[in-house]
Amino acid sequence: MNHEQATERLSKLRTEINLQRYNVHVLNKEDMSEAALDSLKHELTQLEQEFPDLITPDSPSQRVAGKAMEGFKKVTHQSRMLSLNDVFSYPELNVWEERTAKLLGQPYTGGYYAELKLDGFALSLIYIDGLFSQAVTRGDGFVGEDVTVNARTIEAIPLRLSQAVPGRVEIRGEVYIAKKDFAYINAEQEKKGLPTYANPRNLAAGSMRQLDPQLVANRRLSFFGYAVIGGKTFATHADEHTFIQEVGLPVEPHSQLCSTLPQIEQFLATWEEKRKDLAYQTDGAVINILDEGVFKELGVIGKAPRGAVAFKFSAEQTTTIVKDIVLRVGRTGAITPTAEFEPVRIAGTTVARATLHNADEIARKDIRIGDTVIIQKAGDIIPEVLEVVLSLRPSGTVPYLYPETIHGVPVIRRAGEAAHYVDVKAVEAAGSDEGDVVLSEILKRKIEHYASRGAMDITGLGEKVVARLVDADLVSSFAELYILTKEQLLTVEGFAELSAENLVTAIKESVDKPLAKLLFGLGIRHVGSETAITLARYLGVGIDHQLTFSDALNRLRTLTLDAFEKLPDVGPVVATSLFSYFQNPHEQAVLDQLVAAGMHAPLEPLQKVTVGPFVGKTVVLTGTLAAYSREEASDLIRKAGGKISTSVSAETDYLLAGEKAGSKLTKAEELEVAILTEEEFAGLL
Repeated sequence: MNHEQATERLSKLRTEINLQRYNVHVLNKEDMSEAALDSLKHELTQLEQEFPDLITPDSPSQRVAGKAMEGFKKVTHQSRMLSLNDVFSYPELNVWEERTAKLLGQPYTGGYYAELKLDGFALSLIYIDGLFSQAVTRGDGFVGEDVTVNARTIEAIPLRLSQAVPGRVEIRGEVYIAKKDFAYINAEQEKKGLPTYANPRNLAAGSMRQLDPQLVANRRLSFFGYAVIGGKTFATHADEHTFIQEVGLPVEPHSQLCSTLPQIEQFLATWEEKRKDLAYQTDGAVINILDEGVFKELGVIGKAPRGAVAFKFSAEQTTTIVKDIVLRVGRTGAITPTAEFEPVRIAGTTVARATLHNADEIARKDIRIGDTVIIQKAGDIIPEVLEVVLSLRPSGTVPYLYPETIHGVPVIRRAGEAAHYVDVKAVEAAGSDEGDVVLSEILKRKIEHYASRGAMDITGLGEKVVARLVDADLVSSFAELYILTKEQLLTVEGFAELSAENLVTAIKESVDKPLAKLLFGLGIRHVGSETAITLARYLGVGIDHQLTFSDALNRLRTLTLDAFEKLPDVGPVVATSLFSYFQNPHEQAVLDQLVAAGMHAPLEPLQKVTVGPFVGKTVVLTGTLAAYSREEASDLIRKAGGKISTSVSAETDYLLAGEKAGSKLTKAEELEVAILTEEEFAGLL
């Protein structure tokens, strides 16, 4: 980014951040998630560090928050309430440590104090000779609001310190609402037919700004202290925490002394995962220089002390910039648009792209190349573009339009369908070089699907390997995988003796995967894993011996369209697709090659389950299970008489919810579907 581009980008960022800060801190409303706003502020800080001459006095990076609200007496802080600079990665922590060593003229070896950072509302408590005297909000860091009457309603804040402390002492900390209390408050709101609150942090902030202390008392607020200003000096930051507890205020109990950054990283990795089990929300951890003398020596830069940083855990939402929109041809010829981003970390992983689904979705959200977008992970798994931050849109952008051709091949859109396609039949008939490129891409996607974990689960046959095999003209169908030799693989880039042997072995072992896995792996349009299981179960009805793959094929080829439609959970669209596939000469030739290659795809005789915890029950799975893969859990449910569904409805009997369950859990709760934890599931089995 050049100087002119940086000037424009910084101007837009400052305007948007100032607007959002005013909304949150002055108007007490949230138009953008805190995680997304943090991402914009981080980008601003990084860009200003790159172009320091563009830092302005009114930049959001130079102050803590918005001005104090009207309605409360203004109080000037005796010592400015600082904020903290954020870091989002371990390399940024290393940069901070290196900067500290440079400022000190030598490496710092005095240790660190890591404490979880509550997602709450900052408050300063002032005690005079041990008696509670005043509570002041952060405000703009220099001037806050006197909320003493409201603070007195918080039982975690003592009206008299438990030890005699002469003179003035100020204890700073965080007001918060526990998760269970927040749930209780929202339940009460629902009973009264009132709107529910968005999150505990906003409710805590809004509560402290209420003029009616009785209303505040009903909000179940609590408090953790984290710093002491005046009245006493301490050798270490850990001593401050000890003092706060000794005089009768709580501190967050999971803080840890760390000698080195690797120990800090272990602390952060542990709590990034365990934070969901806490009784309150945390969005990160504060890493402090342990030695108070060194902390003071390092001083302050702008709004933040140099001796501490706030490490932000992976956000559920963040912002990034759309670098490009690329189109990918899938195994059926369907075209999927994908946004490519500036890489960002979200919910524990780095994300550089997300599907945009189809042209209608792009148009509905008006996503353009160059846009700043808010992204999130659906169910903490799949990245998606939530919305465009229009105020940050660069000048000169234009709406995205699908091209009329890909690799010279016409793009079509069938009536009633959301996706665009390349016309595979037309491509095959044309026989052009451009068409061959498209057919090669389709073949790669087909083999990738065939080898995927939910299908034939062929270890070592991932996207990059499949591309090399197809580009080397070693495979032109699933069947040709089974005649690959180690010698052929050794001619392909990236293969050595052991990796070639392992792949040949993995391919040969896949011939014994169940028939349902193979049927799913074939990539028949509209046929998912559950339909494949339904089809395999049908073939087992009335069979008292193990069905060979050849026998199964012969049965499928003789089924009429009407017979397919009569299968359980198979409608006209899926039936038509199945019938067309098993009557297609080209597809059947590939299946015959699989038979010749020794494909077993066993199907045991179907045993009807009449006794079991899930007999006659429909179960939906969501989230991540600790002891089972999704496929293993599904198989156990089927063996116990149950049926798997992919969506929650009024017909769902159970939702098996693992960690990071998403929208399915919400819908199940709305429909009052019975929700099973993994422990309850194991108990039923």
